Amino acid sequence: MSHAENEQHRPSVIAPAPWMATAVHAMKPVVRRIACRAIVGRNRSRTDPTAGRFTRSHVNRIVTDGFARFDRKVPDLPSEPTLGSRQNVLLAALTLSFLEALEADGVQRAYAIELTADVCWRFYRQWGQGTRAVTRLITRDPVRRLRLSVNAFLTFPFGRPGYQFDDVPQADGRSLDMQRCPVADYLGSRGAADLCAGSWCNLDYSLAEMWGGTLERSGTLVAGASCCDFRFRVPGTPEAPFEASPERVLPMVPA
Repeated sequence: MSHAENEQHRPSVIAPAPWMATAVHAMKPVVRRIACRAIVGRNRSRTDPTAGRFTRSHVNRIVTDGFARFDRKVPDLPSEPTLGSRQNVLLAALTLSFLEALEADGVQRAYAIELTADVCWRFYRQWGQGTRAVTRLITRDPVRRLRLSVNAFLTFPFGRPGYQFDDVPQADGRSLDMQRCPVADYLGSRGAADLCAGSWCNLDYSLAEMWGGTLERSGTLVAGASCCDFRFRVPGTPEAPFEASPERVLPMVPA
C-alpha cells in the first residue's frame, strides 16, 4: 500500500469536542452525590485519628475543586480517534483532578488513590451491571455471558482503533492482549501511573467478578509491560470451543 493510501485509511484523530467536556461537567451533581456516598464518614487520614472524618460539606468542596482543575486540563487533552477513547481520556482527566483535589486538601497520596478508586467504581459498576442484565436475557451459558460482556466493553468505549488489542484464543472465557490504552498513556505521561493502576486498572477485577468470572493479568502497560494481558475466565466450567468471531451486544452507557 502506498503512502497516500496509508494516509487515506488512517483513522481521523481529533481532540474531545467541547460538548463532551460540557457533558462531563454536567455530571457534577451526580459526581457530588456519589462522592459523598463513597467518602462521607470515612477517616481523613489512615494514620492520624485526630484528623477527623470527611463531612458532606467537606466532600462537596473537594468535588468543586476537582472540577475546577478538570476545566483547566481540558484544553490540553490529547487527540483520540474514537468517541469512546475521547470520552475515557476526559474521564481520566477528571479522575486525576479529583486525586489532586484530595491531595491539596492534605490527604496522603496512597489513601487519596484509594478514595478516588472507590468513587470511580460506583460509576464503573453501572456499566457492568447494565451489561450483565442484558447478557442474562440472551443466554444462560456463563462462558457466553462473560464473552458477551467483555465484547460489549470492547465495542464501546474500549473499542478500536483508540484502543489497540490482539484477540487470544480462550476456551473457557475471553482473552486479549491490550497493546495501547489511551487512559494509561494519559495518566502515565502525567506522573499518575499509580493512580491508573490503583483505579482504572484494578477495577477490572471487580468487573470480571460481577460478570461471573475471574481476571488474571501478569502485567499492565502503565507499569511498563508490553501489553495488558487480559485473561477472563469462568472457573469450573467445561472447556468449550473458542469462538473465532465472538458475539457482540450493543454497547452500554452509564445509567
